[in-house]
Amino acid sequence: MPDYPELEQEKRLIESAKKDPDKFIALYDKYVDQIYRYVYRRTSGDKNMTHDLVSQTFLDALSHIKKFQWRGYPFSSWLYKIAHNNVIKWYREVGKIKSVPLEEARQVSNNEQTQKQQLESKMAGEQIRKILSKLDREEREILRLKFFEELSNVEIADIMGLSVSNVGVKVFRTLKKAKGFLPSKKELKKLD
Repeated sequence: MPDYPELEQEKRLIESAKKDPDKFIALYDKYVDQIYRYVYRRTSGDKNMTHDLVSQTFLDALSHIKKFQWRGYPFSSWLYKIAHNNVIKWYREVGKIKSVPLEEARQVSNNEQTQKQQLESKMAGEQIRKILSKLDREEREILRLKFFEELSNVEIADIMGLSVSNVGVKVFRTLKKAKGFLPSKKELKKLD
């Protein structure tokens, strides 16, 4: 969670955007990359759909900024909730759910790696995908928000419409469940 001065500055940005929509650009600039990465992973790397959903997310946020109520945590929580809802709506419309190739999502950040690092990342990504595929949709979403988007339980609770304590329990149980899908030490030695 950001520190208090940063939250106060963000609160001022929001109040400014409520009075003058042109001031919303500061919030857009601050969060567009973060929301883009989230939506990109959720749409399985469909760049056109990602652009459309991110645009819709910020348009929705701008359209409803006057109704936004400050709750003491980052504006990104509200944006993630809007993006999450837009992605769910898109999935309902297209009637399919795809898994996200992690290596493609990493390309968005343009990280340069050695071939060995790329191979290790690919293998780890495949293992993570296998584990995530064994979890239900809500469990996958909670882990994405917690570990890939690095959101707090308070922010996740707001996005998913759950209580904070319920998020904590679900994160704990999901991690315990996912741990059961990890390969044993014996299986890992075979890979070496």
